[in-house]
Amino acid sequence: MTDDNKILQFNVENPPDLYSKRGSTVSSDNGMIIEDIDSNDNIIFESEASSINSAEKTKRNEGKVYCGIRADSEISCILNIIVSAIGGGCFRFSYMMEDGGIFVSLAILIFVTACIYFTIDLLRSFVVETKYFSFALMTETILGARWLQLYAVCSLIIYMSMEVSYIGSIYSHILEIFNTNNALFIFFYFLISIVIEIIICMYISKLAKMHLLSIISVSCFFILFFSLIVISLAANIKGEVGNKFTVDNLFFPHISPNTTVNRLLKISSYIMVYVYGYSYHSTFPTLLGNLHTVNHNTTKKVHLISFGIIFLSIVFMTIFGFILSDEVPQEIFKDNAKYFTGGWAYLIIPYKLVLCIYYLTLIPIRFIVVRDNYITLIGEKRITFFRELLIISVFIFISNIFVFGVGFFKDTPLYDLNISSMIQAFGGIFGVIISFCLPVVNYVSINGKKKMKSLMGYVITGFFCIVGVFSATYTFYQLIFGNESNKNDKNID
Repeated sequence: MTDDNKILQFNVENPPDLYSKRGSTVSSDNGMIIEDIDSNDNIIFESEASSINSAEKTKRNEGKVYCGIRADSEISCILNIIVSAIGGGCFRFSYMMEDGGIFVSLAILIFVTACIYFTIDLLRSFVVETKYFSFALMTETILGARWLQLYAVCSLIIYMSMEVSYIGSIYSHILEIFNTNNALFIFFYFLISIVIEIIICMYISKLAKMHLLSIISVSCFFILFFSLIVISLAANIKGEVGNKFTVDNLFFPHISPNTTVNRLLKISSYIMVYVYGYSYHSTFPTLLGNLHTVNHNTTKKVHLISFGIIFLSIVFMTIFGFILSDEVPQEIFKDNAKYFTGGWAYLIIPYKLVLCIYYLTLIPIRFIVVRDNYITLIGEKRITFFRELLIISVFIFISNIFVFGVGFFKDTPLYDLNISSMIQAFGGIFGVIISFCLPVVNYVSINGKKKMKSLMGYVITGFFCIVGVFSATYTFYQLIFGNESNKNDKNID
């Protein structure tokens, strides 16, 4: 690192001595042989914060075994990445297919998927070559403190909105399970839920334990996933759902007015929704850092498998949610009573409990991003147990108070303020910064501006920046003048 706090630019095929002193020999992307650093030696934290001996880290991680899965194994990393990417957002993608059309929705999904895969792979290469296992840390080191502050604000808004969404979903399901709106019950519910959320967020502060929550979360998700498939197929076999795959449903079946300008604005909005609910760049470096061995071979394997599972899960969830009923719900699984009728009625409460457990496990996993920020901003040495407990408590308290406040004012004019749309407008722009701008800048800083991947990264980033501006403009237009085609668009996770 130079005296002016900037990283020396170097090529992947000719890394500086710092990155080739120890570890096993591996092949880089271009076929050259380089030395791979020990997996959990972060070169920044090693010099500026309290470091843990590599052997001690390995021994500690290997001791965390749940369901036969070791904390620092590739399977564990894959599970962690899957959970960090798939949240409640995919439960709303089906409505986008209903609103925008089958072809439009799938085309946008595939395009966004390809771009996200590309930028995450750039990020993976950067992590392997530098061993920076912190998105916030790499941003500060390469671009400086101001960019770190911008990233901290962007990620905080995005992930705070996710936390609020999960807590709100749990709250609504719990009230339905107990069938009550008693004020005393709600007070004690929030008190107990805050304590539980603080405990599990403190638990996840040790990444070696994260895969236990990931196992629970993935199990809950696939219970929901396979249940959706069974319910959708049963409804179609019984003839309860009309033919959804018609020419009329291919292109913008519900958009009004159906003009070229409105279609382009709608497309830009859809693109940002997918980016906002489908990218997981912020947690990716941290999760890779928990691998026992971090090199191009192991990270490529983890990236390919995890991304494939994520993409297929989203595609099938979207399609089967689309054919679930004649009128596609804004959010599948939210109103379960209409799908659990007859002999299936007794499954409603267990189903809601699975949903609550699923959302509960997502809260601490998403909190990793916030933790990464305040550790980088404050410094790892200064983060004691009690300080971390205080920070987590404040964060969880604010999130729950927000949910409680929205519920409290639901019968007042304040409830009509479309806060979700505001978050979506800014969230789309911030999502572009996190998902495209920063990964590309990080990669270019190490590999140079003239490489093909660097040039492609610039083009993709420029495109999404333009789309982000159009999407934000469209959202603000909806807030001011209303949305004729969809007055209930919700922010997704």
